[in-house]
Formats: sequence, C-alpha cells, structure tokens
Amino acid sequence: MSEQWDNQWDNLGTAALPAAVLSAIATCTEACRTTLRHLEGDRDALRRVLERRIRPAPDGPVRRLCSVDGSHAAVPTAGAAFVAVAAAAVEEATLTDQQVLVHLLPPIEELEALLGGLRCVLELRLLARRVRATTSGLFVLDGSFYSVLLEVNRLLVRYAQDHRTSHPPAWWGAFHPLIEAFFAEDDWRVVLESRRVIAHSKSATSADDVTTLVPHLSSTVTDRSLWSSVLHAGEYSLPVPLIRKDRPHLLTGYHSPTIPDFRERRMVIEHGYGQLYVIYYRPNTIGPAYRLELPAPLIAREPLGAVLATFRGALRVNHLQEPLPQFLADAICRQIHHALIATAEGARTTLQHEFDLSVVQRYLGPYRTPR
Repeated sequence: MSEQWDNQWDNLGTAALPAAVLSAIATCTEACRTTLRHLEGDRDALRRVLERRIRPAPDGPVRRLCSVDGSHAAVPTAGAAFVAVAAAAVEEATLTDQQVLVHLLPPIEELEALLGGLRCVLELRLLARRVRATTSGLFVLDGSFYSVLLEVNRLLVRYAQDHRTSHPPAWWGAFHPLIEAFFAEDDWRVVLESRRVIAHSKSATSADDVTTLVPHLSSTVTDRSLWSSVLHAGEYSLPVPLIRKDRPHLLTGYHSPTIPDFRERRMVIEHGYGQLYVIYYRPNTIGPAYRLELPAPLIAREPLGAVLATFRGALRVNHLQEPLPQFLADAICRQIHHALIATAEGARTTLQHEFDLSVVQRYLGPYRTPR
C-alpha cells in the first residue's frame, strides 16, 4: 500500500507535467506514423477507387485575380470590450478596397460568434462591391461558402433573439447600418449568382470521402489530405455538390421581422447554395491538393480551365499555401488585432489624465490576469 501511495505521489511531483508531455508526443507520433503508412501504402488502392472521379486539369487563359479576406479581434477589459472587424480586397498585388469597424461594447456572451458573423457580412459586402465594379477577372473568397453560411446564420439567430422585444440591446445600433445595407442591396445574392466568384478554404475540414472510403482514418485525415495523396500533379477531382442531401443548410436565423422580405431572400440564397460545387485540384508536385468551391457555370471544361490556370498562376511563392492576393489580404487584415490593442491602450492613457487612475483601472483594466 505504501509503495502504491509513493507511486501516486511521484506522479504528482514536479516531473509529472514534462512526463505527460513526452508521453503525449510519443502517442501522437505513433498515430501520425500509422496514418502516413496507410496513406503511402494504400495510395494505389485508393487511387483505383477514386480514379473515376480523377481528370487531367484543362488549361485556359489566365485572368486577373482578386481576393477578399477579413478578420476580427476583441480586447476585453474589466467593464467593456474594444472590438474591430476588417475586410480587404487585393487584386494581383494591389489593395483595392478595405473597410474597418471599431466599436466599444459592453460584455456580451458569445462575442466571438457575433464578430465572426459580422466579419462574413463585411467580406461578402466588399466582395459584392468588387464584382459590381469590374466586368472581368476571377474573385476568391477566403474560406468556405458553407462556413460563411454557418457564421451569418449564427449572427441572424442572435439578431432575431435580441429583437423579440421592442427594446433590443442598444449596442446593436452600431451594426444596424451594416446588416440592413447587406440585405437591402442583396450583396449575398450578387456573390452567389456571380460566375466569377470561387471560394478557397485554407483550413478545409470536410471528411466526406474519408468517412466513406477509409473510415479508419477519419479521426486524423481530411478529404484534402486524401486527395493530396491520391492526385498527381495537374489533376483534379470531378465536381460534387457543396450541400449534400444529409447536410442541413437552412438559414434558421432567417426569420427576423426587422428585415423585410425574409422568406424570398432566404429562398434565393438557398437556391444559390444549391448551385455550388466542390473540386480538389493539385497544381504541382510540391504542394498539396487545394479545395475549391465553384458555381455551376464554372465547372464546364472551358471556364474551369481558366479558373485553374488563374489559381495556379497566382501560386507565386513556394512556401505559401494560397494564391498571393489571398495571402496579402489575410496579412493586411490580421494587423487589426495589433491596432486594436493600441486603441485600447490609447484610450486608457488619455482617460488617466481626466479621471483617477483607480477608476480607469476598474473600468478599463484587464478583465483577467495578464499573461
């Protein structure tokens, strides 16, 4: 009994955490080793199963490429939160459009989900503006059309919940103009109906093919990893619908009485999602397969050739996992977090000259112990 107690005490000693980390590293490494062995060893068999969906990529003219991306950030304090949402459009290597919203909000539950939905609205609005402004070229939405659907739906659910009474929270007033203009000008419909917009998700998580073909790898492999292993350079997978029959995609938040003609708008958007398709494309031997989501008019051979040639031509830097305009738009938007920290610090510093330091700290001090 004493020996057992000593062992338990040793496990709680100063070496317990490092030992647990080392053990986890060994376990994770073995899991990765098993996965890689399956991918390498089963490649030929998997390719035979998937070969009916594999085609050589058609070639076509290279178009001008514009990418739209967004980011959001929050700096919570003891009594309020500084929040910012930004979106940027980069064409080739030039910043063509940008928009930033910065506000001070009270503490809000599910703030991250709220900001994520507003970010998607801002991205779609900026993308629609670029589509309207040009008559040619290809546009890339950073992320998945499906993730945008989920994010905006979460925003609309919260919007509807908070507007059930005649006195919704006052902080919604900061975002009313954005949401109302987004629906009033049909920005979402413009994006979905455009024949020049595709979506590229860098962190694609879909595992539909893996679950069907190699379920024993479903806990460690995504469809993108599977197709990266199976496709040869210059090949792509035949399109499949983005919205599977067993995947719910109704806009459950689409019933707010504050936005007119919701039922009609909802039908248009859901019809647009029914016209979206997914392919995996491996442009070269160095990089992985890319997951691309395209509207129905772009999956025919001739327009698809132009899409793939344009996408391939924009992969200018070997270590970047996305086209150059998409990388630049992402890099620009990510600066919003640093700017927001400076904004919060500037507000605190300014107010310390007007109020007692303890008062400022109680309201604008950190809401948790700084790291």
